[in-house]
Amino acid sequence: MADKKVTIAEVAKRAGVSKATISNYLNKRYDRMKEETKDKIQEAIDALGYIPSISARRLSAKEKSKTVGLIIPGNLANVFDTMYFPQVFDSVGKAAEKQGYSVLIYAQNSKKLEDEQMEYLLGLGKSLVDGFLVFSLTPRDRYFKEFEKNKIPYVCVGKIKDYDDYNYVATDHAQTVKEAVDYLVQLGHEKIAMLTEDKVSVVEESRFPAYKEAMEQHGIPYREDYYYSFSCGEIAENAERVFNEMLQKKERPSAFIIPANLTRYLKRAVRANNLYIPDDLSLITLEYYENYYSEYVTFQNMEYTRVPSVADKVSEVALQKLIGLIEQPEEKFESCLEPIELKIGKTTRVKAKTIN
Repeated sequence: MADKKVTIAEVAKRAGVSKATISNYLNKRYDRMKEETKDKIQEAIDALGYIPSISARRLSAKEKSKTVGLIIPGNLANVFDTMYFPQVFDSVGKAAEKQGYSVLIYAQNSKKLEDEQMEYLLGLGKSLVDGFLVFSLTPRDRYFKEFEKNKIPYVCVGKIKDYDDYNYVATDHAQTVKEAVDYLVQLGHEKIAMLTEDKVSVVEESRFPAYKEAMEQHGIPYREDYYYSFSCGEIAENAERVFNEMLQKKERPSAFIIPANLTRYLKRAVRANNLYIPDDLSLITLEYYENYYSEYVTFQNMEYTRVPSVADKVSEVALQKLIGLIEQPEEKFESCLEPIELKIGKTTRVKAKTIN
């Protein structure tokens, strides 16, 4: 039988002090504590083989664990399909360390949290973590409001369309898509295709209407055959085929707006159809990771016209705001949309006069 875990109460009893005194010692709040008392506590810890836990250090709501929780999608394989979460983990980890915080990652079992999962998260929020950063929202998600009801600090990374009653930090994806369409139209393009990932995400929920609206504002009718949304896990199997079908249309698109991680599949289709970028079609990439895709996927080392990813910046801002909620709960939270700038590169040009 495994040895029984030593409790803080047993340490307090052996040292002849209160549990609160033990907690103060564990949290190094012992400036006014007698040396004799500190020696007794350490002797009791050593003798009993006591291993302090976060919850032991946090005996009351006033104590802080100095730990934040990241809520991410449950399918960890898909988490690493793009560089988004590696960027997030790197940025949040470094920023948290500078602030003296640790990071705990919780992977959801499903997009819609069940009652038992919510119960577990609320338990974490009252014991092991001081607050949550919530990623990968869907348009119908509202479970994070339970944190608000239970006075657990939280910040969502992502903006739900037409809903503002929550704490969020996000990027204005809709505006950048409109700017991308505007720029291509200025170059003379009307047959503009857009491909996205996972239509149920808040990002794609904002991008698609923005694309459709921008086209219509320029008097260009929306064409269903120029839009495609890949479901989760479908990209590797179907992306190249979808691009080939679009490029082989009698009226094929003269320009594409796509996430950067789809460029490898477009590259293959372009070559297979004896086409060239930007001579035959223009390309704007979204969520372009400057330090990743510039080395991993290139069109003859050309610089992309792109919307750079700011996942690192947004995640760091969200963390700073979360820490602000944790340490100064009386302060009013101000949600924000971080701007993204369209950068002009060498994968777009004025539309050729004829498209075969």
